Amino acid sequence: MMTLESDTKNRITDSALSKIHPPSTSLKTLQIATFGEEPENVLIGVRNFPIHKLSLICLEEHVSDAQEFSSGLKSVLRIPVEILAVGKPVLETVLEAFAKILAKERGKYQDYVVNVAGGEKLLGCAALSAAFINGLKAIGVEGKNPVMLPIIKLSYSELISDAKKNILRAIYTAGGVVDSLQHLSEISNYGKPLLSYHIHGADDAKGLEDLGLVSVKKSKRGRTIIQLSVLGKMLLLGTESQSIVPLDKKSLR
Repeated sequence: MMTLESDTKNRITDSALSKIHPPSTSLKTLQIATFGEEPENVLIGVRNFPIHKLSLICLEEHVSDAQEFSSGLKSVLRIPVEILAVGKPVLETVLEAFAKILAKERGKYQDYVVNVAGGEKLLGCAALSAAFINGLKAIGVEGKNPVMLPIIKLSYSELISDAKKNILRAIYTAGGVVDSLQHLSEISNYGKPLLSYHIHGADDAKGLEDLGLVSVKKSKRGRTIIQLSVLGKMLLLGTESQSIVPLDKKSLR
């Protein structure tokens, strides 16, 4: 049975690779692709969409295969190719990888294409989540044809105000849950009335609870317990440019 390493080598040396001619565009484009079980799907994205740089996201066990794959592409297309290895939990590490890529490349590229079809299923799901959070174009592959996936052009993160992000970040640095509004007020430097507005919302605006970014419940003592939801954590990990660390209170104002 052919291994991933030998299979990748055969695809790279195949004459078809030398015939790759990505569509031209006036927009400088960065492609971000998952890499692993289906490396040929990365090539389908390269053939059918503009590309000026390729960022490959792969599991740690596929780094050597990704390096061999990238060397073939670089020699043919003469574009930079970078490799980002991710570990477990896959969802979190992929979101963090996207945040690092976008922070580093911000301003250098006018368009982004996310190919979710080159790696394992969970890797692709995580990449699709990152595309959704950041409002990036995403493609899958059906047969040998690329398929555009429905992603809203406005990123989810842009729908959330800076104040709400600061509150989410404060809850995250506290371990993902706070046992009272008073506690949250102390670590975020926001007053309790303002916290209540951002968490519960009002007639003119949805709160973090309405948006599904936190869950809220009352303790037996009547205190308000606020917990970061999975979506809330995804939003932070997918938009922060580096690992989240406790912030100085002044940065939360």
